[in-house]
Amino acid sequence: MIRLDALLCDCEHPTAPPSGTPTVEWELANETLLGDRGPLSPAERRAVVDQLADFGVETLRLSGSADLDAAAVDELVSRADDRGLETTLRPGGQRLDHARLESLSDAGLHRISVRVEGLSTPLQKHAAADDIDAALETLRAADDTELATELRFPLHADSVTHMEEIYDLAALLSADRFRLTHVPEPELDGERRRRAVQRIADLTRDAHERNNHIETVLSGGIDAGYVTEYARDNLDGECATDVREALRERLGAAPSPPVAKLGPAGRVYPGTFWDRYALGTVRDRPFGAIWTDDSNPLLERLRHEEAGLPDRCRSCQFGDVCSGGSRGRALTAHDDPFEPDPVCYVHEEPAVGGSAAESPAD
Repeated sequence: MIRLDALLCDCEHPTAPPSGTPTVEWELANETLLGDRGPLSPAERRAVVDQLADFGVETLRLSGSADLDAAAVDELVSRADDRGLETTLRPGGQRLDHARLESLSDAGLHRISVRVEGLSTPLQKHAAADDIDAALETLRAADDTELATELRFPLHADSVTHMEEIYDLAALLSADRFRLTHVPEPELDGERRRRAVQRIADLTRDAHERNNHIETVLSGGIDAGYVTEYARDNLDGECATDVREALRERLGAAPSPPVAKLGPAGRVYPGTFWDRYALGTVRDRPFGAIWTDDSNPLLERLRHEEAGLPDRCRSCQFGDVCSGGSRGRALTAHDDPFEPDPVCYVHEEPAVGGSAAESPAD
């Protein structure tokens, strides 16, 4: 991820390098994952937490918790906390009150993350409006707990016009972090994405000047090229150089793939958007053995992806900080993970001094 507030306002380098292991996104319930039936038992879930910790995973994101009772979720969070994992809960459309959030905090949860795709209006479908209201009520309920809070805003053609208001709402509700994410959507062209990220960068700098130090995060490497360009055009030369170097060091040192997805029945996927391709299941082999399997040709190619990227990416001037973005989004859009990322919005200019350096995808 890219912390805009640290880069553009403080010109800070990362305080710590990536751990070398992926962030794990664990979907505790998801009926759309093909072949991922028969959820893990409580004992199996505890064993998986131990597998992740033994492998060195530091960051765990939990979603789909609505289908588990509160005690089971608390037990899972507590186990992760005992094993040293920093855990975030993404409750989806579930509304969590103050008492429930206090219980999660006591169990060891670090962060609550809600998704808001726009403003709740009478014109929206009932379910969509309910999800927005549930997310905002959960954020309000977390205000006086020990939990860190995050508001995630996925960039859609229908919601991009709400982005600035949602950003202001996140600050008003005392959220610690605003995270903008890209989803593959043909209706939202590259220029609109570019303008949206430019506006988020402007808002971040303005908020910092007003002593509103909300973290502003861009989720994934696809934005690294534009952030480099923005710094070059809006910051002094030394700071712009520091921004590019920080992005190159941070993203270049991250594991590739940087995110692993774990399904309800223990199937392991090589990242988000990879629902059709499982690497194996933790019921058969430990997570670490699956993730480091040298005999898997896809994993091997993802780890050394420069040769498999399109020519456009390998010759791009921002290849050393972006490395083509997300192979998972490319798979979704083109049915081929080694095609261009469909949300790429940088202005195409040739690289200076040769091909792009190797760095991970989203």
